[in-house]
Amino acid sequence: MRRLLEVPGVTGAALVDAVTGLSYGRSGTGEMDAAECSRLVAFVGDRLHLAGAQGELESMVITGTRHQLVLRALPRRGDPLLLMAALERDQANLALVLRQLDLYAEGAAG
Repeated sequence: MRRLLEVPGVTGAALVDAVTGLSYGRSGTGEMDAAECSRLVAFVGDRLHLAGAQGELESMVITGTRHQLVLRALPRRGDPLLLMAALERDQANLALVLRQLDLYAEGAAG
C-alpha cells in the first residue's frame, strides 16, 4: 500500500474487509472510515442489483470539491476486500490512481 502513496495526489490508502470493515493495513494520512466505506459499497452494490445491473461492483469514486475517495473491491474466497485511496483532488490524476489500484488488485489476486 505504501507504493500507492507514491502516486501524485494520494494521501492515504487502506485495505479492509469489505463486509466487516476490519482494517488489514493503512498508510498515509487520508481520512477514511473503513466501516462506513464498507457499508456504502454494500449499499450501492445491492441497489445496482435491484436496478438490474449484472456482475459485481468493481469500484466507486466519491468526489468532493477538494478531495476524492476511491474504493476498489477485491474479490476473493470468503469475504471480499476493499482497497481505499484518499486523494487531493487538485493534485491527483484519477485515471492514474485507478490504474494503480487495478495493478494492486491484479497482484493481490495472483
